[in-house]
Amino acid sequence: MSRAFIKEDDGERGNAVADIQFREAKIEWLKIQEKKLDTLKNSPKSKSVKPEILERWISETEADIQKTKTELGYM
Repeated sequence: MSRAFIKEDDGERGNAVADIQFREAKIEWLKIQEKKLDTLKNSPKSKSVKPEILERWISETEADIQKTKTELGYM
């Protein structure tokens, strides 16, 4: 087998690893955002935040969750 094929295989393997790491990072981000959303909606501390700010944070977090799920192919 020529070295050209070996290098190409190594590159493809590197790309696959990068893709897996990217997906894992997205999944971790999704978990963090879902936990954040739960905290915003259910934490007693969130009651001290102005309602319009809290609504904006909840809306932005929900939008980010939807976007991330779409990127991961969950939706």
